[in-house]
Amino acid sequence: MRVLFSSTWGYGHVLPMVPLARAFVAAGHTVYWAASGNAGEVVTAAGIDAVPAGLDGPGADDARRRLRAALATVPPQEKAAFAFPTMFGEWATPPMVRDLLPLARELQADLLVHEQAEHAAPLVGALLGVPSVTHAFGGAVPPGFLVETGERLGWLWSEHGLTTPPYAGAFTGTYLDICPPAVQTVPVEHIPTRQPLRPVSYTGEPAPLPAGVGDDDPRPVVYLTLGTVYNGTSALQAAIEGLADLGARVLVTVGPDGDPTALGPVPDHVTVARWVNQADVLPHCAAVVSHGGSGTFLGALGLGLPQLCLPQAADQFRNAAAAVSTGAGLALAPDAATPEAVRESVRRILLEDGFRGAAAGLADTIRAMPDPAEVVTVLERLVLDRR
Repeated sequence: MRVLFSSTWGYGHVLPMVPLARAFVAAGHTVYWAASGNAGEVVTAAGIDAVPAGLDGPGADDARRRLRAALATVPPQEKAAFAFPTMFGEWATPPMVRDLLPLARELQADLLVHEQAEHAAPLVGALLGVPSVTHAFGGAVPPGFLVETGERLGWLWSEHGLTTPPYAGAFTGTYLDICPPAVQTVPVEHIPTRQPLRPVSYTGEPAPLPAGVGDDDPRPVVYLTLGTVYNGTSALQAAIEGLADLGARVLVTVGPDGDPTALGPVPDHVTVARWVNQADVLPHCAAVVSHGGSGTFLGALGLGLPQLCLPQAADQFRNAAAAVSTGAGLALAPDAATPEAVRESVRRILLEDGFRGAAAGLADTIRAMPDPAEVVTVLERLVLDRR
């Protein structure tokens, strides 16, 4: 079987699909990946054949710059509702359709797998009579986002002689749901066919552990990250100040494009890096302080780690709410994330057993979800039933 994955460029959208792509390869199938921006580098490093498609690196960078400018006056909680249909729908989809359609024809793809923000695959699948399945990158996207995306892309479907399906075509096939029900904050009754898929943490190939992690030091390790997009220096500095007096070692990442020196001097027990292999680091941690991005959020829950969420934008506010509602963590809004509030929140997370117990229960739920190899078998049947 020939399987064609497609994605936008964000790490948080690309990395969750890698385990399934690898499972297809392990099962003997041919896998290609149509990658926007610089995502091809990540995909290739994971051992998957990547083909450039849609916005290239400079094009994706320009889209991000335009979006930042447009979001300058938008409140943090409202950024996602604006960004999703604008950048991922209106700006990214037409160039992806232009490239994905001939590529799927040339490869004679039997199955299309696209991440939730990549909206070209449903149209290409409809044109070629090939099933397309949607791979979640976290919790479900609010249906209103998808309705607006479909409205903005109506002209594109019409240009190809088709009527836009509901929700921009995202649910015309199976929806691969990596979000455990307990932390799913968006209703999913509008999705006809949902297939649970265990979120397997993949954040790159194995790498040496950073200094201060995995050694004999008895102090707990707290991992601090604000992801790769909304990772402002001032927010990180406030969090570091709050964590510095807890008697724990602190590992901080500023993102691949960040500058560790911009944080200024830090105590000896604080290690700052641009990037670490999060999947390697998390098993050595006692708690996580993060933006609440889905990759970090689900990766921590999969190991039963309690967490403090400092949401900045996108789905982070929804994940933060889920951490609080399940008892697996705490959350602080951007204007409340003072050093004192961060210190007190993480102190509670480290000392109060209830947070770790709730997170451990969610880890059990995640382990019980079907793994990528099992889901490959489900999708094999889906393709065979269509023939």
